Amino acid sequence: MADPREWILLNPGPANTTPSVRRALVTPDLCHREPEFFEVMRECRARLARLAGGGSDWSTVLIAGSGTAAVEAAIASAPPAGGALLVVVNGVYGDRMLRMARAHGIAAEALTYDIFTPAVPADVARALAAHPEISHVALVHHETTSGLLNPVAEVAAVAARHGRRVIVDAMSSLFGEPFDLDLPALDFVTASANKCLQGIPGVAFVLARRTALDALKGRPPRSVYLDLHNHWVQQEADNTPFTPAVQVLHAMRQALLELEAETVARRIARYAENARVLREGMARLGFESLVPPPARSSILTTLRLPAGVTYGLHHLRRAGGPAHLRLPRLQHGHAHPGRHGRCRRSLRRQPERGRLVPGEVQVLDEEAVGVSRSATAPPGRSECLGGMGGHFGAPHSTRRAPPAAR
Repeated sequence: MADPREWILLNPGPANTTPSVRRALVTPDLCHREPEFFEVMRECRARLARLAGGGSDWSTVLIAGSGTAAVEAAIASAPPAGGALLVVVNGVYGDRMLRMARAHGIAAEALTYDIFTPAVPADVARALAAHPEISHVALVHHETTSGLLNPVAEVAAVAARHGRRVIVDAMSSLFGEPFDLDLPALDFVTASANKCLQGIPGVAFVLARRTALDALKGRPPRSVYLDLHNHWVQQEADNTPFTPAVQVLHAMRQALLELEAETVARRIARYAENARVLREGMARLGFESLVPPPARSSILTTLRLPAGVTYGLHHLRRAGGPAHLRLPRLQHGHAHPGRHGRCRRSLRRQPERGRLVPGEVQVLDEEAVGVSRSATAPPGRSECLGGMGGHFGAPHSTRRAPPAAR
């Protein structure tokens, strides 16, 4: 029997959805070659480009799969034969792009930083000057490894001065952080339905300049399924090369309608307010933010735990209703092993996006108050706590801190 309770989810993604988005999944059986389906596909493609701020020179390519499918389609398709990538690596997802390039036989240079340090544009300039074979710079806008924002605008300006193009993984930031599609040299931006769009997992997309997509024509594809040009040409003609996620696309359309009603600006502001409430409350308890303010997103917060306090999982029934809040609870005892950089004993990040509102964020602070007051910690000990600050996603294990499913 299905669990009737509704959870407020605290992982980096997927995010909580609305009942109306979930209801949109329940559609009559529909063949993906029917005009009724292509109407939905056209509408989703157009709304995505428009809400992201793209004009007529931008197009959307939909891909059935996790967000990683969109990223890999861009990485595998963009560099020409003999071209190379410069990949900024300051977290799991930058490293994933590097591994994608190498898996497809694309030469790649890595510009590597600590997970709390954003890319330095001057370093990008030096690398491009030293490697004329590089055709594209690839970087993650919001690294959910730590909640770090990379300076996409500054990197794009450097790439433009050097005559190179840019690929951005905006998976967990598009519609949740300010993002400018009109940046010079920017050709490809990847994201998915289940992050700040607040849709259902299963559909990813690439926002791309039409000139960049046109430039792919005639190139031997490095992948059959992830051939970005083939997907685009067929979608432009109301067709699809493979079976798409029909029901999930109906849910995406509903999520887009709800984003349009809220407006992108108000959603970004709501996530930022969620983050402010969470961070101010945790700061009063002595929790230290590990990402410096200029590079700190409103989507995810990484905090250092006070000595001797660690992270478990707590279920709290929301007062006055059937919903439950699945909270990461601060506990005494040993820290669960982490994965990333200096935060090797870090714990699960805590999201601040999705349907979450600031009043619900306060519950986290109140939970932390009770545990922090009773904590008795060995001296000189501290651990890392990761937490998201704007949307909220699915329940997670507290035994490890793996990257969010993409």
